Amino acid sequence: MMLVASLAFGFMNVSVKSISGMHVSEIVFFRAIVQILIAAAFLAYQRQSPWGNNPKMLVMRGFFGSMGLLCYFYSLQVMPLSNALVIHYLSPILTTLFALWMGDEQVQNKQWVFFALSFTGVVIVNGVSSVVTLEGIAAGLGGAVFSALAYNTIRRLKGKENPNVVVLYFPLVTLPISLLMPVVGFGQWIMPVGNQWVWLLLTGIFTQIGQFFMTRAYQESETKVVSAISYAGIIWGTGFGLFLFHEDYSIWQYLGMALVITGMVLNVRLNRGLGFRR
Repeated sequence: MMLVASLAFGFMNVSVKSISGMHVSEIVFFRAIVQILIAAAFLAYQRQSPWGNNPKMLVMRGFFGSMGLLCYFYSLQVMPLSNALVIHYLSPILTTLFALWMGDEQVQNKQWVFFALSFTGVVIVNGVSSVVTLEGIAAGLGGAVFSALAYNTIRRLKGKENPNVVVLYFPLVTLPISLLMPVVGFGQWIMPVGNQWVWLLLTGIFTQIGQFFMTRAYQESETKVVSAISYAGIIWGTGFGLFLFHEDYSIWQYLGMALVITGMVLNVRLNRGLGFRR
């Protein structure tokens, strides 16, 4: 399920990066409307109440996810796709660390080595790029932190909420936050024209697919397993960057991506007990 989610998010990234000239809060606003319509339709079909049983935690999930999304979409606009993705994929490491801090899970000793391997890859990919700015890196790191908090909130809702309810609260909270940003002076909105409407619709659809399968994945398995598998998104992002946006990567960046993915694979093998012991 996490592999399907990562691929859906990959197509979402392409849609966001294909929308030029629009502020991130506007993209997030239209995306939220599409998500609300789809999630509400599924809940109506299931005859499920949309409000859930844990509104406080659901709102927290929505807030963390909204802030992470705004930061991440901004990094997509100001950085090459692969660089934004690699920074964003610090979130699985942070997700596990937050879960450890909250006492929800334990981390095996070898995992720290694998985390360090992936983190080194992140540093290499962005350290050798001449088009990465401190502003973009800060936005990417903010997105990773908020996303990690959102993922741990999803994990805590396991067995307590319908996945579609969890998904619905995300855009419900996002909507007022995105509307507030231009009011307080963060960006100017413009009316979408031409194929921008298509990209906005696709952004919402692919996000909904990704959110549903990601929520199911985090509710069905341990955070450290699911978060490690999510690194597959780097593979999709690199391919899209090469073939759709004609981005160029150096040999060092490929090496960094390889280190990130290697750390992911080793984490998965360790957690599934396929040849590693504590």
